[in-house]
Amino acid sequence: MEETSKDYSPSSPMRWVGNGTGLGEVDERSETNKTTNCAIGGVEGGEIMHEVSLGTSPQVREKIEKASPKTARDVALRMYESMKRHGLREEAGKALFEIEEMEEEKDDESGVMMRKKNKEEEKNSEELLGMDYLMKDGFVSYLRDMARITPPIPQQVVRFSGIKYSKKLEIRENEYETFGNKLVGCFVGPLKTLFQGKNSTWMHILKGVDGYIMPGSMTLLLGPPGIHTNPPGFSAIPKILHFFVYKIIEKSNFTGSGKSSLLEVLAGAVKSTKSSILDGTVKYNDKYASEIHLSRLIAYTSGQLNKHISFLSVRETLEFARDCTQGLRPENFTPQMRKFFAHALVEGQDPFLEYVLEILSLKDIENKLAGEEISDIDHQKLTTAELALGTYSVMLYDQPFSGSDLAATYDLVDTVRAISRIQQSSAIMSLTQLSEEVFNLFDRIILLSNGHILYQGPCQDAIPYFAKLGYVKPSYVESHEFLEDIIVGAGSQYCTLGAIPLTVDELLECYRVSDHYKDIMRIVNGDDMKHTYWVESEPGLGLSLKTPSKYHNSVDAKLRRDTELVVAKVSPKIEHSGGIESTGRVQIGDVVTAISVNNEEMQYLSVGPRKTKRERAAHVYSMLKQEQGRIRLQVERYREEEEEYHTQWEQFQGPFVQTWRKSTKTLIRRQIKITKRLHALIKLRLFQVIILGLFAGTLFYKLGGQYNQQKMNSVRALGFVSTMSIMLINLVQLPLYMLQRPIFYKHRAQRFFRTSSYVVAHCIVNVPQTFIEALVYTLCIYFLAGLPLAGNMAPFLECLVLLFLVAYFGSSVFFFLSAISSIPEVGNSLAGLLVSIFLLFSGFVIYPSNVPTYWKWLIYVNPLHWANVLFCKYQFSEGYRDPCSNYLRQLPFCDQFPTMTAGKAYLTFCELSEDAKRTWLPYAILLGWIVLANFLALWGLHNIEFTGASQSLPYLRKTPKIRNYDDDDSENEFQMRNANSNISNDFSRHSTPQNLYSEHDQSNTTINEYHVDMEENALGIPVEPVTLLFEDLSFSRYNKGLNESTPVFSCIAGYAKPQIMLALLGGSRTSKATLLKCLAGRIPLIGSYSGNIRTSDIRTGAASRLIGYVEELDAHQPYLSVRESLQFSAALRLGKDISPMNRHIHVELVLDQLGLLPHCNQLVGSLRDATGKTFEIAKKISIAVELAANPSILLLEEPVSGLDTTGTLNILNILSQMSNSGRTIIASLTHPNARTLSFFDLALILTKEGNQVYFGPIGSNCDIMLGYFISICRTQYSRKESPVSYIMGALGLGITKRSNPSINFAEIYEASTLQETNNDEISIIKKFTKNRKSKNPYATYPTPYSLQAVLVLLRTQRFLWRNVQYTYGRLTGCVMIGLLMGSLYFQIEYSDTYGATSRSLYIYMQVILIGVISANNVIPQIGTDRLVYFREKRSRMYLPIFYPLSWAVGEIPYFFIATLAVVGIGNGLAGIGTGSAVEFIRYWIVLFMFTLSVTYFGMMITFLAPVPTLAAFAVSIVTSLWVSASGVVVVLSDIKFYKWLYWTNPFQYAMNAMTAVSFYCDTRNCGSECQCPRFPDGSYVWDRLATVRSLSYERLEKDILILTAMCVLFSSLAFIFFIALKHNSPSNV
Repeated sequence: MEETSKDYSPSSPMRWVGNGTGLGEVDERSETNKTTNCAIGGVEGGEIMHEVSLGTSPQVREKIEKASPKTARDVALRMYESMKRHGLREEAGKALFEIEEMEEEKDDESGVMMRKKNKEEEKNSEELLGMDYLMKDGFVSYLRDMARITPPIPQQVVRFSGIKYSKKLEIRENEYETFGNKLVGCFVGPLKTLFQGKNSTWMHILKGVDGYIMPGSMTLLLGPPGIHTNPPGFSAIPKILHFFVYKIIEKSNFTGSGKSSLLEVLAGAVKSTKSSILDGTVKYNDKYASEIHLSRLIAYTSGQLNKHISFLSVRETLEFARDCTQGLRPENFTPQMRKFFAHALVEGQDPFLEYVLEILSLKDIENKLAGEEISDIDHQKLTTAELALGTYSVMLYDQPFSGSDLAATYDLVDTVRAISRIQQSSAIMSLTQLSEEVFNLFDRIILLSNGHILYQGPCQDAIPYFAKLGYVKPSYVESHEFLEDIIVGAGSQYCTLGAIPLTVDELLECYRVSDHYKDIMRIVNGDDMKHTYWVESEPGLGLSLKTPSKYHNSVDAKLRRDTELVVAKVSPKIEHSGGIESTGRVQIGDVVTAISVNNEEMQYLSVGPRKTKRERAAHVYSMLKQEQGRIRLQVERYREEEEEYHTQWEQFQGPFVQTWRKSTKTLIRRQIKITKRLHALIKLRLFQVIILGLFAGTLFYKLGGQYNQQKMNSVRALGFVSTMSIMLINLVQLPLYMLQRPIFYKHRAQRFFRTSSYVVAHCIVNVPQTFIEALVYTLCIYFLAGLPLAGNMAPFLECLVLLFLVAYFGSSVFFFLSAISSIPEVGNSLAGLLVSIFLLFSGFVIYPSNVPTYWKWLIYVNPLHWANVLFCKYQFSEGYRDPCSNYLRQLPFCDQFPTMTAGKAYLTFCELSEDAKRTWLPYAILLGWIVLANFLALWGLHNIEFTGASQSLPYLRKTPKIRNYDDDDSENEFQMRNANSNISNDFSRHSTPQNLYSEHDQSNTTINEYHVDMEENALGIPVEPVTLLFEDLSFSRYNKGLNESTPVFSCIAGYAKPQIMLALLGGSRTSKATLLKCLAGRIPLIGSYSGNIRTSDIRTGAASRLIGYVEELDAHQPYLSVRESLQFSAALRLGKDISPMNRHIHVELVLDQLGLLPHCNQLVGSLRDATGKTFEIAKKISIAVELAANPSILLLEEPVSGLDTTGTLNILNILSQMSNSGRTIIASLTHPNARTLSFFDLALILTKEGNQVYFGPIGSNCDIMLGYFISICRTQYSRKESPVSYIMGALGLGITKRSNPSINFAEIYEASTLQETNNDEISIIKKFTKNRKSKNPYATYPTPYSLQAVLVLLRTQRFLWRNVQYTYGRLTGCVMIGLLMGSLYFQIEYSDTYGATSRSLYIYMQVILIGVISANNVIPQIGTDRLVYFREKRSRMYLPIFYPLSWAVGEIPYFFIATLAVVGIGNGLAGIGTGSAVEFIRYWIVLFMFTLSVTYFGMMITFLAPVPTLAAFAVSIVTSLWVSASGVVVVLSDIKFYKWLYWTNPFQYAMNAMTAVSFYCDTRNCGSECQCPRFPDGSYVWDRLATVRSLSYERLEKDILILTAMCVLFSSLAFIFFIALKHNSPSNV
């Protein structure tokens, strides 16, 4: 085949490659000029005729049989004419006569069958109903028909020019954020900020990016993944080198490619701020992006946004998306649309919703909840479906399908492609994992590297373009791999002989001088906005060389002198077809601006001077007469400024589809559905209300209406307890609100609704539930407590309204906190602080006269204060109407106010009478707070957005340098290196250099202390070679619902030897993962297993320490550094015979071998973000943690899933190195490419049903495995097809071919010589290992229990030390409580009853706040590393009891400090418990033991409950009961039913001991000069308190002992629950 000349000068000879058949000519005359038209057609027929001219072959016969009827007819006519021209007229006539006879016979025989078939088809069509009838011809045909009758979406031409984006990077001098440096920072932080400047530099992410996106097109954004803002290796650099690091950052930026940033810029989501600079222009049609930022024409989504409300079904989720984003509803259909959709409308179906469910294969799961019931792939489909239902013209996808297999990715991309074609919308996707099939679905590609575009143009032209630069793609390398390798600087392997690989700057320079770039800049910088389409030529398309007086369809009326190639004729067939391969339909008058023949690189006709353009157009036109083959055209059309377009634009310019009212109604309906789905939670809350209400009612049983001061105090306390309980009931909603917040962010960004509609809907839906809870609680307490019913039950109704408002206020406050809290820990801390303020300043725990002047304002703005005032007013004004004269000398307050009623006198005595005069004021303040809280929630949701994988994780600002390394070599360790060395085209692991794509070359790095050479790629501890043998493995999983067993895999046999890499292919992910678990000895409990597994004659259970298992889920302790994670694994899993020095060396060597040295001092949690680079690092950490145990066999679940090309090869080279060191490697792979699979030696392939169809060698570039299947399959293998795609397609497991195979491959394998060979090899291995004994009989745990306990405790201590959001946040909360309480109760005197009562209630509030907050805060923290524990338990690293034990012990020092802060600050200011050092220490010890006991109680409930939500409910209920029955609000003498609860109550023991310590005075031995505090009547304060509250100083030691016993009891029960209950164990053990 000759090469097409790229020189268009007249003197240059032009030769176009053809198939031997000329194009037909059509002459047309016009009034202004004469044109000659070229009819481009017969492409397929031409190809077949070319094959025939070369000779007869089975391929030609097969091609003719598969050709369309029209093509076959054209071929027959051409052959007939050719036979006549060559003198074979009679033979041609005879052949035609024979064909006619055969056709007549065939018609006679098949006529009846055809008529019968037609009748059956008509009958089946009649039986189809609704959407099934409309989509009977396929969804593409349905979409085309629908597009003709529905209003089109305004097409958008996106042009961006000179995009530059930079971010400011600040690197502070602090180390990890830890409890210690945060504590020190409180004192020295301000000084350091004042005297020490900040080190910062600018990262240039995008560096002048130009391009365009056209309607109907699919654009692939390809480039290396980004990495952290902190440069890799920063942890490994001495401080002295930081200046040079900043300079390196400024030069290379370490930002990857800038894909995500470019998408955000196009979406209008990036703005210039103090820490970022954005320059350049983005235009949508003729409008700037800033002008349509609020438009609903643009949709941006990423893999992080594949989240949905788990309480709605799939259909309900899409119905909500349709209501919010689809303006065309059945009630708005035109008569033509109603007629077309009649079948669906009759069945009550929404045509738009139903077709989306159908094309995305969501019909089968439409009624499943969009939570854990559906898979990750279905979540991705659901996100795509939400966008498909909308009216978006431009859809931007940032790694939307991360984690899905390539088959699912292909389906999703293919669906988006079809929708884009029909709706003429455009899609831009940034994908990490690709296949050749997915790559071919895109029209254009943008290659980004280091902020520059290195290529932009048609996907088909990318390979030829780089071929001109000296890079040749091998057939076994997929296109995306080839391109990524080049742009990351690893393209030397593809260079032709003598060619020099180009740097990124050189590639950029080449691109800037190419015709691709010139044509792009022509369009981008053009004054007129043009639509550009890429079409595949079809028969009936006529091109004309014209010099028109006026450009057709142009708004520019200027005379044009250019001679251009213009579409002059379009057949009706083309006008109505619009092939799916083309991005748009061709129209007469379209200008051809580029053309490609036979997959050659596109030749641009509109670049260069006018003379050159005319010559190119004329030359191409003349050459088309002789050309025949596959022709691609790039055509342009000017957009007309029609009135219809302006109408559509105005319609879509509004930011939302629905009006505010309709949007609010839609959200209300959704919230109601969510509420109904949360019936279990509603029942729990109702149960909680009933329990608390009944308890309060029975605790205060019949205390109302009794003229006794103590009982009247209890009635007043009932108001405080009721308002506190009904408000705190809503605290459990805080995590639920935060759970829905990411979905809110996604919907808000996609213009589903207004934030105000969301808040109003929440407020409305929350009313019924809150009212029911208030009603139930009021009914429970009101009648049991004997409260008054005077005045037609007016007090009852007023109490009901009051509690409803308080409950609604609590819900609104926690809703507001969910909007402004970055993480649950922050939300809980803020909630604790606010609740503390509301309770402290409620007017119950301190009399208003004792409140310092500077805090009085807070009393009067506190809604709980006014709620208590209103409650007391109703109860005492209505329930105690007897005059005080009846109770003189019985009620002290009546002696003071004898002229009042008893109730009013009591109100006056309690300093509530003045506030109670204005009845309307409490309601106004409560309503005002409700409005304010919801308004603040609205503001927070509208203006604040918290993003990131884990906001609670610390980030590395600067870490210490790596110990034991030369400072001179640190810079070498830090630098990123590209694998630019020449690499063989054969990618098998035996011929590929082991340093391919490794992040770090094998440098001269040394560990000076140990003098270990790290270049050997081998670990210091020798590996014991072990062979894994498995025979007749079968596993069936039991399905409880169907009451039957389903086979997962059957009769699997094979082996894996040292230095051999075995790949598990085919089947499903479940079957491969289950097989891998069985090979590791982790047989699932739910199922039936049979078979034999041996490891060098050692049974799997005894050799578990020889096996390492890398799970697909990368679960690691986030607050450990990478090095510490490896050290923890090595210390627990290496035997006693390994010395600490050798263990340390081993860890360092593992870090080096896996390229983790630059990240070794970074916390694992700080490495988590959405970039592909961190996926690679996380996978390396998972492998390193297992490798630290020095296993002989390493099994890996999907080790390259979710990784880009570079990351995949990095991981595979690491595995290859480990295999060469003597290990046995077994990995499961889903849809690997040929290059990935060539790293492995053996493959075991399963069918869909789990049967074995192959076990044998793979070969170089999969040639051996391919040869086996070619010998079986009937289909022809094409060299253009990937070997793996061919094999998987034959098995029905391909990316595009997923039908059931017609061949039983399992039976063929059973009867094959390959199976016999494998059996012989298995027999040999069995003989060889038959008498082999284990060198070391390993115990279950390699380390002693004492060391396990120490290591796990140290790990948990690091977790708490670095989890500053939890530990330091708790300390901050305690300090705030101490300051609040100390300043509120500041030096209150014992001068009267008010002062003594307030001082005693200080202890009550202190115990409540510290106890309740501590018990609740531990619940979410226990579960943060539960997945890590499950992984460690499956690896049998330590005894399970050490996990809860480490938590119990680890909390002690932090509570020690926190309680010291509370007592030191609060009690010091209040002067309570500070009479002496002994008194202070006793008080502190009691509070410390109490805090530990309630924390252990919370831990116990957490381990007891299967889910944290239940634990939160249980803790809330029990602590509320304890607080109420502690002997303060109701004294012991008045408690009727719950004395047992009083004596089993840690709150009671703490308050008794702390009150005794603070108030005790030996009044019995007190003489005339006694200093014991007294009341004005002469009685002692301690005697009064001891009498009323049943206190005893002699019980002090006993109370402390009981609190200690409770600590032991709760912690012991927590340990037992953790070990015994199934939900605390991993599922597959």
